[in-house]
Amino acid sequence: MMSEIDDETINLLAARIRNEDRQAFDDLFRLLYPRLVYFSMRYVHDRDAACDMVQDAFVALWQKRSGIDPDQALRSYLYTAVRNRSLNWLQHSSNKNESIHDRPDMNLVSDNRTDTTAEQENDNKNSLSGLFRKWISELPDRRQEAFELSRFDGLSHDEIAGIMDVSPKTVNNHIVSALRHLRERYEQHRNTEAEE
Repeated sequence: MMSEIDDETINLLAARIRNEDRQAFDDLFRLLYPRLVYFSMRYVHDRDAACDMVQDAFVALWQKRSGIDPDQALRSYLYTAVRNRSLNWLQHSSNKNESIHDRPDMNLVSDNRTDTTAEQENDNKNSLSGLFRKWISELPDRRQEAFELSRFDGLSHDEIAGIMDVSPKTVNNHIVSALRHLRERYEQHRNTEAEE
């Protein structure tokens, strides 16, 4: 899980970026870039494409910097921009009649460490963290998205609601259901280990 980035830091950077502070923009980029790439990869499963989309979102932010409201959720804005770009990329790929699962250059990532090798992944399949990643991947897409934005990206229910275009209550329901699923799978795993 990635460490928390507090809203106050983001708001201060937003105010500085609005005033054309390049250093603040660079700081925001360094803070959020890895998280946003990982977020995009949940959709597109292509690291290069994800990096491009995140960079595009930051370029668009810089171009619109004079309109930034430091009191608004800049982090949510960036996540939404990256999500929309990712969905557009998927749509474009789909229009080319190209299945993203059939492409040889796909770089699937199942945790926050995007540089994990296939060998390390195989070693982790039976570890508890590997099992949790597997169980999270079993969740329906929207539930998984809400859970990962909350637990991996540290976003609030309100921020997630804005990104997913649902109510905060729906976000809460997704997260509660995800936690219930993970608890059930963990209990099954514990009971199976106890029987062996």
